[in-house]
Amino acid sequence: MELLTHSPAAAADVPSRERVDALAAGTPARMLITTSWDDGHPLDLRVAERLARRGMRGTFYVPLRYHAVPRMSPSAMRHLHAMGMEIGSHTVSHPRLSEVNDDIAFREMRESRDALEDLLGEPVTSFCYPEGKLRPGLIGLAAAAGYTLARTTLAFRNSLAFHPLAMPVSMQLYPHSPAILGRHALLEGNFAGLAAWIGRFGCVSDPARLTARMHSDLRARGGILHLWGHSWELEQNGLWPLLDRVLDVIAREQGVEHVTNHGVLARRPAAQGGTLCGSLTV
Repeated sequence: MELLTHSPAAAADVPSRERVDALAAGTPARMLITTSWDDGHPLDLRVAERLARRGMRGTFYVPLRYHAVPRMSPSAMRHLHAMGMEIGSHTVSHPRLSEVNDDIAFREMRESRDALEDLLGEPVTSFCYPEGKLRPGLIGLAAAAGYTLARTTLAFRNSLAFHPLAMPVSMQLYPHSPAILGRHALLEGNFAGLAAWIGRFGCVSDPARLTARMHSDLRARGGILHLWGHSWELEQNGLWPLLDRVLDVIAREQGVEHVTNHGVLARRPAAQGGTLCGSLTV
């Protein structure tokens, strides 16, 4: 794997944080673009380099320990952060928080935040629920643990009106079949997202085509395009060329602003928010 032996010092051609700021700057946008990447694999640096070269942003959700996936080193996380990317918490050990009690869930949220803040020397206020699994009470625990944003896997959403502790996404960088995408939406109770996928996006499942459909929709409506994925999954399935195609389409779009997940909150109109249905956004 390219990045497992790739040191931060070798990335001399990767733009600095200041250069990424300059590339991302522009006139106020009707459309925001953000990306997020789960599990803290060393290959996250490879994703971050691709984003930075295009003036794009990413939020990288890192668990402290996760037996299924190798983790970035502390120096790699600091390097990624210096590139202008956001580091968010993904718990200590990546349990399904929907299957543990409140004490364990709170400890997983709080201890991971504390450790990342010690590492980075600044507040960590973004969180991602492992596997996007929610249950009643977790949003309150995330707030009590000090987070002001928490991301789910509720797909096909592009409205800026969402609950900040149940942030949805637009699409995953993975070629799931239409059947899997539909089933996942039903299991999550994501009926609004399912309706948008069927009605506005034509049940398209190919990530490159879905990106184009969403761009067309957002040009007229405004809103947010939120791409998410796993760097280890890109490597495992040979999806790096697909990532490049999708990012090239996004980067060429005019009149957009590229932000981190948490940066979305600062750019929403003050009146915009979201309601909850059980533990999920509607």
